Amino acid sequence: MDQKSNASVDGKAENDAVFVGEEGDDNPSTPARDFASSIVIAFVAILAIVLSLQMHNPDTLFTAPGLLPFLIGLTLLIMAISLAFKAIKQNGPQYLIQELNKGTPRFFKNEENLRTLLLILIVIVYVTLTISISFDLRLPTDFFVFQFSSYELLSIITLTLILRIFWRASLLRCLLVSTLWSIALASVFRYGFHILLPGSG
Repeated sequence: MDQKSNASVDGKAENDAVFVGEEGDDNPSTPARDFASSIVIAFVAILAIVLSLQMHNPDTLFTAPGLLPFLIGLTLLIMAISLAFKAIKQNGPQYLIQELNKGTPRFFKNEENLRTLLLILIVIVYVTLTISISFDLRLPTDFFVFQFSSYELLSIITLTLILRIFWRASLLRCLLVSTLWSIALASVFRYGFHILLPGSG
């Protein structure tokens, strides 16, 4: 009796297998979600690479303003390909088709899915504005000329918005973290590696 019950339980558990995320939350990652995410990430990465290659290069390749966006896009593309291979091994495309056949309203009822779509939209707008808007402010000091370009401003605004949505800390805290991080990263590439950033002259 116990063996039959155990077998039935095991059979049910096997048939009703659920993909559990690393954090064990209510919205675990699945092969279908991973495959869909890889497609979106690859699209954003290719968009960043294409736009970065269209940026004006006043000097050499290693000081081109589009070098940083190109490297970020290339890194995202590699991550997307890796995630896609992992999802394909777990039949992610088939699961994704099954979920799509159930209808899109079910997808949009999930808060995590909506936040992911919002993040994708924010990144696309950020990349587009970074390529389109250009200004470079210079503040001479006794030691060096401090620069603040459109890249830093757009990065601060975008990162603050993303942190506010996903981190859900106070707006002031998100703004402080994004400002420090954006300026620090820009300073490393601008003053350390002497690479022109998007929007810099």
